[in-house]
Amino acid sequence: MMFTTQVSRRLHEEHDATLALWGRVQRDPLGIAREALAALKGEIGKHFEFEEKLLFPLLAACGQGDLCHMLTDEHEVIRGAAARAEALLAAARQDAARSVMLGLAEEIIAHASKEEVSLLPALDDALNEETDEQLTLEYAGV
Repeated sequence: MMFTTQVSRRLHEEHDATLALWGRVQRDPLGIAREALAALKGEIGKHFEFEEKLLFPLLAACGQGDLCHMLTDEHEVIRGAAARAEALLAAARQDAARSVMLGLAEEIIAHASKEEVSLLPALDDALNEETDEQLTLEYAGV
């Protein structure tokens, strides 16, 4: 899918990387668990917070409040599952960690896929060029 805003294209690139990584987790949940959870911490710290603090309020003002609420709820589920997986890995509870990692992979893949077909097109519709530029710079940390 072709996205028209810089923000949508950037988030799309991150979704692609996320889908690839968590697809690997589905094939080997414990082999790359620590790598995947470290990547997820970055995702939660930047991607989720950017969406929740800057994008979702803009979209809610454009009538997309239900979508934003649903995606925020999914962020919370993912945060909780990630915390459980980290705790189980730290406690060397391999079987339980494997199960949680597989569930987390399913949640993340479904969430990123949902954002691809709902959030990113909504952003393309809602953002004007000036707002897109401002958000892109803010996301880049400039």
